[in-house]
Order: sequence, then C-alpha cells, then structure tokens
Amino acid sequence: MTRGDYLRNRVLLVAVVFTLLTPLWGVVDLLITPASIHTSLLLARLAMIGAFILVIVRGRRSATGLNGIRHLLATLILTPALFYLLVLLILGDHVNKQLFGYSFTPFLLIAFLSVFPLTLIESLGLGLILIALEVFSQYINGLIFTGEGWQDLWLMCLLLIISLWANFSAITSLLRLYRQASQDPLTGLLNRGVLMVDLARLIDRLHSDHRGRCVTHSLTLLMLDLDRFKRINDLHGHSTGDQVLKRFANILREESRKTDILARYGGEEFIVALPGTVRKNAIQVAERIRKRCENCSVRSLNGQDVNFTTSIGVAELRREENIETLLERVDARLYAAKAQGRNLVVTT
Repeated sequence: MTRGDYLRNRVLLVAVVFTLLTPLWGVVDLLITPASIHTSLLLARLAMIGAFILVIVRGRRSATGLNGIRHLLATLILTPALFYLLVLLILGDHVNKQLFGYSFTPFLLIAFLSVFPLTLIESLGLGLILIALEVFSQYINGLIFTGEGWQDLWLMCLLLIISLWANFSAITSLLRLYRQASQDPLTGLLNRGVLMVDLARLIDRLHSDHRGRCVTHSLTLLMLDLDRFKRINDLHGHSTGDQVLKRFANILREESRKTDILARYGGEEFIVALPGTVRKNAIQVAERIRKRCENCSVRSLNGQDVNFTTSIGVAELRREENIETLLERVDARLYAAKAQGRNLVVTT
C-alpha cells in the first residue's frame, strides 16, 4: 500500500500541474499554428484538460487500488502523447514549420517517468510507446534516418535509461522503508500496526462482498501465545528466548500460505489470519502448528535443548462483525486454552 499511496500522490500532483499548464500553452496555438486549425486544437485541449480532471477526481478516491492508480498514470502520460499525435496529423503539410512548441512533448513525458515509483517493466513499456511516437513524428516531418533524427532518438533513449534508474532507486528505497516500518525486527513478521490496518481492510472487503452478492468468503483468526515464555527467558536468557521467537515465526511461515497474514501481536503473542478458510480447516492448521512446536527445540548458549509449546485460540469472522469484536473472541479462546492447561487449541 505504501507504493500505491506514494504513486497516487505523485500522479495527483503532476495531474494538477498539467491541468494548470494546458490552457496557458493554448496561447501558443494562436501564435504559431494556422487559424484554420485553432478550433480543432481548442477542442483537443479541452478534451485533454477533461482527462486530467478525471485523473484527479478518480485518484482522490481512497478505494482506488494500485492497479487503478497504474491506469490513471497511463492516462496521465498517454493523454498528452495522443494530443501530440493529433497535432502531427492536423498540421499535415505544415508540420515542418509549425511543430515548434510541440516537438519537445515526447522528451518531456519520458523525463516525467522518473517522477513516479514505477517498476522497470512499467517504465520501459511507457517509454517505448513514447519512443514510437517520436519515430512517427520524424516520419511525418521527414527527419527519420537523418542525423538530427538519430540524435533525438539517442537523447530519448538516454532519458529513458535515466528514468529507469530513478524508478529502480525509488522502488528500492520504498521497499526498504516499508520493511522497516511494517515488520517486527526480530521475527520478520508484520507488526501490530500493519496487522490492524490489513485486517480492517480485509474485513471491510468481505462485508462489502457479502452485502453486494451472495458469497461465502470467510476469514478465521488464530491467536497464538508461547507457553511460559517468561520462564524460558529467566532460565536460559533472552538470547535463547529470541531464538524461540524466531523459530516459532518460521514454523508459522512454513504452515501458512502466501495469502495468509502473519504478525507478531505483542511480546510472545502472534496472529495468523486465514482468508478464505472456515473454522474447521483453520483448526487443522492450528493443530499442525501446535504439534510442530511440541516437537521442536532450540539450543541454548550452554548447550541445552529448550523445548517450547503454544496455546491457540481460533475464531471465525461472523457476518457484520467488526475487527474489535473478532479479536476479543479469539483472545478469550486463547485465554481458555491457557486456563485449561496450555498446549491446546480452543475454538469455543
């Protein structure tokens, strides 16, 4: 989501700038283009402004996901490109004399790609479209395969390489910052803050699906607690306790799917969210985790094998239930598991 929010903000900023500058540049139409095409250019500019406003309106919607933002970005970049293509076609025989003020458009757009945190494939795809537009422009105005034409293509390729490098650096930095902000540093699982945001969004989406259609999507939570973890720290030291936490986190990863949400809820408590899983199947997952822990051990600094177990509460999301109530129910079942002797899975 971090990349999506960052990309959204950049798209909105550039869309606002384009919207403000487009009518101002319309003065150029009056000064350098034949009067016979002023009406056509005016209508094209109005359509371009409308496209930019649409990008702004849709981009401000919080429900717009990453794919939606990608589509808005493509609209933002390709709309001026299409306007430039239209100018080439409208000018026709006048293109050699009247293209001043427009020919920089592909260069400007390819430079703007560096502003956005795009993947290499995304940037390369948009860049190649813009380069193809420049080749068509050279074909129209007779510069293709000339020294000036090759020079412009070389410059565009250089700008594209710079944009690709900038995009790669931006995404790498965003991913590093996201990991630092979202992951528990010891176990590598999500931290509690990110868990709550992800769970809230998932639950809202499930409830929306239920209200809109007759669907049976489900969500079940496991809340897990390492039994007598304080005793492990007291008897064997915190370094051994850290080993237990890391090993436990690895067990959770090995027994979960890529679509599951794994988080350190706090201290020795963990949450596993199982989307699309009913309680019956979630109990099987919980039992596998419990047995893995029961048969697992870590080696302490003095060479001792330290065993550990876990207690697990299981609760399935009810229709129209909110995240707070779901967490309260699964926490109550975890407490029941510990009260009944630990190393248990409790669902009711």
